[in-house]
Amino acid sequence: MTDAARPRRLGPKRVSSLRQAFALRKKDNPTKYVVRRAIESDGKTRYKSPKVQRLVTEVRLRRKMLAKRGKQQRWKAGKEAHQAYEKILSKFLKEKKAAAKKEHAATKTPTATTPAKDK
Repeated sequence: MTDAARPRRLGPKRVSSLRQAFALRKKDNPTKYVVRRAIESDGKTRYKSPKVQRLVTEVRLRRKMLAKRGKQQRWKAGKEAHQAYEKILSKFLKEKKAAAKKEHAATKTPTATTPAKDK
């Protein structure tokens, strides 16, 4: 235990925790409320702050939108490819069926019918 006052070293990092702790609105910037630590070098003081987690930015929204659009395009392309494949397959089967029918008709020779014997 000590009687000396020590500054708060760590603080909340998540956006939701920062908003709750400082009663921030959605449009307020939570990065301004992160606990910073002073670093002194060459007589100058710099401040370092942790990266705010779960922060929804314009870049993140755009990335999410592009991912969704890509997923929709892949779905659409897959559907079109499947329809094209089905079309080609049905055409191939029709041709195969027609060829088999033609071959069957060619192999079937008209047989001479023998007159029935009268008893």
